[in-house]
Amino acid sequence: MPRVAIASAAAFAALVIAWWLAPHFVDDPLDVLKRRTPVKTWRDRNGKAVWCERTFDGEWRFEIPLEQVSPQARDLMLAAEDARFYSHGGVDYRACLRALWQDVRHLRIVSGASTISMQLADISHSGPRRGLWQKFVQAAKARKMESLHTKDELLEAYFNHIPYGGKLYGVEAASIYYFGKHAADITRTDASILCGIPQAPNRLRPDRHPDAARHRQRMILRQLVRQGKMAQEEADRLYEEGRLAYRDFSLPAPFMEIGEAREWTHCTNTLHTIDAALTVRIRNMLAKRIRDTPGVHDAAAVLLDVHTAETRAYVGTLDWASPQDGQVDAAEAVRSAGSVLKPFIYLEALKAGYITPFTPLEDSPLRIGTYAPKNYDGAYSGKISATMALVRSLNTPAVRLASRLGARRIEGVFDSYGLANSKQVRVNGLSLVLGSAGYRLVDVANAYARLAVEDTDEARTIASMLRTQSLEGTSRSVAWKTGTSNNHCDAWCVAFTPDWVLAVWFGNKNGRRSSNLVGAELAAPAAGEIMDMLYEGEADPAWLMPPVKTEVAGVADVPEKMRVSILSPQPRQYIAEFGEEGVWMDLSCNDSDAYWFCDGEGLGMRPGKRFFAPGRHEVSAVPAAGKAAKVVFSVSPCLQ
Repeated sequence: MPRVAIASAAAFAALVIAWWLAPHFVDDPLDVLKRRTPVKTWRDRNGKAVWCERTFDGEWRFEIPLEQVSPQARDLMLAAEDARFYSHGGVDYRACLRALWQDVRHLRIVSGASTISMQLADISHSGPRRGLWQKFVQAAKARKMESLHTKDELLEAYFNHIPYGGKLYGVEAASIYYFGKHAADITRTDASILCGIPQAPNRLRPDRHPDAARHRQRMILRQLVRQGKMAQEEADRLYEEGRLAYRDFSLPAPFMEIGEAREWTHCTNTLHTIDAALTVRIRNMLAKRIRDTPGVHDAAAVLLDVHTAETRAYVGTLDWASPQDGQVDAAEAVRSAGSVLKPFIYLEALKAGYITPFTPLEDSPLRIGTYAPKNYDGAYSGKISATMALVRSLNTPAVRLASRLGARRIEGVFDSYGLANSKQVRVNGLSLVLGSAGYRLVDVANAYARLAVEDTDEARTIASMLRTQSLEGTSRSVAWKTGTSNNHCDAWCVAFTPDWVLAVWFGNKNGRRSSNLVGAELAAPAAGEIMDMLYEGEADPAWLMPPVKTEVAGVADVPEKMRVSILSPQPRQYIAEFGEEGVWMDLSCNDSDAYWFCDGEGLGMRPGKRFFAPGRHEVSAVPAAGKAAKVVFSVSPCLQ
C-alpha cells in the first residue's frame, strides 16, 4: 500500500513538474501567426480601397487593431467565448472542472473549456487537434503566450485569425462578408451570430447554412442568459434582429469585388497618388471611343498633376479579363510615337536662336543621303511659319531643324527630358524626330510635365505655339500635340495646361494596324474630352505668356505683296458709346492665316470680334512668312 501511495505521489509530482515546465518546451503560437500575411490592400489618394491581393494560400484576412472592433460586440464575444479571459493565465481551471463534471454527468462531451489563448494555440497548429496530448500541448502554448504577451495583444490576434468559414479569417473579413460593414460597426446582434461560427466554420456559415447559423445563435444567446450575462428580453430581441442582419449574398462582398480589379496592378507603385474615381471615368471615356472605332481595341492614358508631379490617373488596359493581351500594360509598352516629340526639337531650335514662332521654314521635298522624309499627306506648303509647321506637324521642316541642330544636340535635349539615349540617336538618326524610335507613354507624359513646369521664355513660347489651334472636344486653352506611327499602328495625343499633363494612346497591343489610328482624328478628340472634364466648374488655365517677338528672324526685304496690313482696328482713339463700358471691334487683316496677339496674349487665327476696355491697347498680326504688322490705339469712356 505504501508503495502504491509513493508511486501515486511520484506520478502526481511528475505531472505537476511536467505541467510547470511544459511552457518552456513549446513554441510561441503568436510567432507562427505573425508569419501568416494578411490581405494586402492598395488605396488611392482619397483613402478608398481600390484593389486587394489575397494571401498566398487564398485567405481573406484583414489585420486590424483591437480598437477597431466594436466595443459592444467585443464584450459579447468575450462573454460567450471566454468570460474570465482577463483573470486566468491561459487555462480557466474553473471552466475545466465544470466541463469535466458535465461530461461525466451526461456520459458525453457537453461543453469545452478552451480559452481564447488555447484557441489561438489551436489555430496556429497544422497537425492533429483532438486527443488528450493535443489538449495538453494547447494548454502549454496558451500559458507560454500569457507569459510573453499582454491580454490585449492576445485578444487582437484572436480577432484577426479566428476562422469564419471558407477562406474567411478574422472578424474584419467576416463582418464585411456577412454584414457588409467593418468590425468597428458591428452590433451585438452581429456579434451573437459571429461568435457561434468558429465552432464549425464551414457548417455554420450563414450564407450557405442559414438555419444552422440561426440555431447556433440561439444556443449562444441561451447560454448567456443561463449564465446571467444577458436578460431574456435582450436575447429574444437579438435573435429576431438576426433575421435581417445579413447583407445580400447574391452580390459579391466589397473586398471580393475589388479583389478582381486586377487592372490596378499596373500602377501599384503610384496608387497612393491616384484618384481612383477619376481614373475609372477616364477609362470609361476611352472605352467609349474604342466601341465607336472599328479596328481599334485598346487605349491607355496617364494624367499627371503639374503642381505636384504626381500621377493622378493611370489606365494601362481597358479590359484586364480580355484573353487577347488584356493584362499587358500599354502605358509601359514601347511604341512608335510618331510626331509627338517634335515640340522638343522646336524648343531646342528656339533656345539655339535658330527660329522664333514666326520664322519662315522650308516645307518642300527633302533628301539627306538616303533619307527622304515626306509629309503625312504627301503635300508641301513651301514657306511656312515655324508655328504653323509645328501645329500642322509637317515633317520636312522638323527634319531640317534637326539636321541643323545635329545628333549630339538632339541627344542632349532628348536625354534631358528622359526620352532618348545615345543608341537611339545613332540607330535612328534624323528619323528620331518623326518618332521612329520606341517610347513609353509614361515617359512621354513625364517629358511634357517637365516642359510644362520649365520657367523659360522658350518653354512658354512652345506652349503658346501648341495652343494656336483649339483642341477638339474642349473650349479651354490647351496646348497639345498628336502623333501617328508611319504604319498606322499607334495614335497619340499629349495635351497640357499649367495644371495637367495628359498623355493618351490608342492602338492594338498585338501591333495590328488600322486606318482609324490617326492621332488628330482619334487621340486628340479623346484628350480634349478628358481635358474638358478636368476643368468642369473650374476657371480657364492660367497661362504665363511668352514675350512677343513680332519681327521674323532672317527676313530682310519682303515684297510688298507679302506684307500684312491690319484693317481693323486703326491707330486712333475710340470712344465708348453711352452706357457701354468699352468698345467691341473686329480684328481683321489682309492675311487670313496671320496669327494675332493682343496686349501680349496669343489669340490664334481669325479671332473675330473682341472687347476692349478703356486704356491703351496693342495688337499684332503675324503672317506665316513676312513681317508682322502692329497697331497701337486707345479706348476712352463715354464723354458725358
